[in-house]
Amino acid sequence: MGFEVRAINLLIDSTVFLIFVFASAFILRDFVEIEDFRVLMILIYYLYYFISETITGQTVGKMFTQTKVVGLTTNEKPKVLNILLRTALRLVPLEFISFLFYQNGFHDRFSKTKLVYK
Repeated sequence: MGFEVRAINLLIDSTVFLIFVFASAFILRDFVEIEDFRVLMILIYYLYYFISETITGQTVGKMFTQTKVVGLTTNEKPKVLNILLRTALRLVPLEFISFLFYQNGFHDRFSKTKLVYK
C-alpha cells in the first residue's frame, strides 16, 4: 500500500479522533478534570481503531480510500488478538516513522496484518 493512501487514512482518522475528543470534552467538561482527560483521549484513540478494525476491518479513513485490514497470509479478516496488537503498537511513540523504512509499518509487521484495497 502506498504512502499516500496511508497518509490520507491518517489525516481522516486523526480528524475523526479530534471530533470524538472535542465532543467528549464538551459532554464531560463538568465531570472529568482536564488532567484526567488525557487518559480518556488515549482510551478514545485506542478504542476507535480497535473497535473499527475488529468489526469492519476499516476505519473512516480506510472507508474513504476503500482499503481494509486483512491477515498477512490469509487475506481474510484478522483475529481479534492481531487487531489488539496492531492497535497497541500504534501507541508506540514515533511509530509512524517506520513507514519511511518499510512498506508496512511496525503495527502491520508485528501484528501480521496488512492493508489492501477492498
